Amino acid sequence: MASLAQPEIDLLELAPFARGKEHAMFAKLRKHAPVHWNRGPDANSNPADGFYALTRHAHVSQIARDHRRFISGKGTQIRDKRAEGHGAPSVHNADAPIHARLRAPGVAAFTRSAMKRHEDWVRGVIRQLIANAPQGEPFDFVERIAVTIPMIVFAGVLGVPEERQGDLVRWANTMSNVRAADADQAAARAKLFAYFRELVAEKRAAPADDVASALAASNFSDEELDAYFMVLTVAGNETTRFLLTGGLEELLRHPGQVQHLRANSAAIPSAVEEMARWVSPVIQMRRTATEDTDLFGTPIRAGDKVVLYFASANRDERVFEDADSFRIDRKPNPHLAFGVGAHFCIGAHLARLEARVFFEEMLAAMRHIRISHPARRAANNWFSGYETLMVEWSR
Repeated sequence: MASLAQPEIDLLELAPFARGKEHAMFAKLRKHAPVHWNRGPDANSNPADGFYALTRHAHVSQIARDHRRFISGKGTQIRDKRAEGHGAPSVHNADAPIHARLRAPGVAAFTRSAMKRHEDWVRGVIRQLIANAPQGEPFDFVERIAVTIPMIVFAGVLGVPEERQGDLVRWANTMSNVRAADADQAAARAKLFAYFRELVAEKRAAPADDVASALAASNFSDEELDAYFMVLTVAGNETTRFLLTGGLEELLRHPGQVQHLRANSAAIPSAVEEMARWVSPVIQMRRTATEDTDLFGTPIRAGDKVVLYFASANRDERVFEDADSFRIDRKPNPHLAFGVGAHFCIGAHLARLEARVFFEEMLAAMRHIRISHPARRAANNWFSGYETLMVEWSR
């Protein structure tokens, strides 16, 4: 197995991620140990527990597309979870042929054209949030804007009434928090499942033009719907929040690029793609080998865990010129922020829509905007999260 001699790198340590130092680790791994054996979270009680970390773009892309030899059905998190590999699979941790059956209604509901129909409504939501945000004084962008936009937009597209949207965000936050106790995560998951059982019953009785109604009309079992809604809730809220926060933070470090976007709004979609590459809201996802095989020069066994570090692949100097620079006009930009292959993010079109419209509206409405206090990043090695970002803006 490939490994680093000095210094030892442990990708399960949360401190580097909280300090924004993870990319220094990834650079060392890409250069010296592109197939890196890492002790697992349960290695103290089980010395064999561990995983192979892939950090190069070509390696991550190849394994993410190899759905036969590297599967999702045994779990997509590094630590084995009861919610994965046990009971009904979700679209996120299913394999062929089940995956195609589960994915079809979601793909149909979140197409580019379907999301485009929501643009005027999304723009109205964002415009109102910007208008209501404090001006001329610092405020927490995460709390006032970044959390609220995906909460309202996703819940609206899904068909969740306004009075229950806050519940969804709290449950999603708990389920994606790597420091949350197993019991707390289980409780949040149970509450989410119970609520969506109620919602599905309502949509079957009175269908509407929303994603929940489309899923309720499918032939999925209750357990399959439980898993589906759990994935949509976490992915629909958290990743967009992190994209908006991390994208804004980095953009404001480059005043010239801010001015360019103000004068050239047509460049905003390209800027959003660079934000997605730069932030990489989903840091990593796991696969499991189905057979003994060679992993880029390292022999591995059936059942071994292989973790794909999208965040590292998106800074790979072999693919991206000047990879550690933020360039809103980057072309080409073959980032993997939304994944690749059969598990490409269903909600990518919605996330891009939310981000594009937010930056269009913010840059048009706010002539002056600055970071008033450095962002505080979450200690999380699964999502590239932000707990706070204090900004000040005015017209």
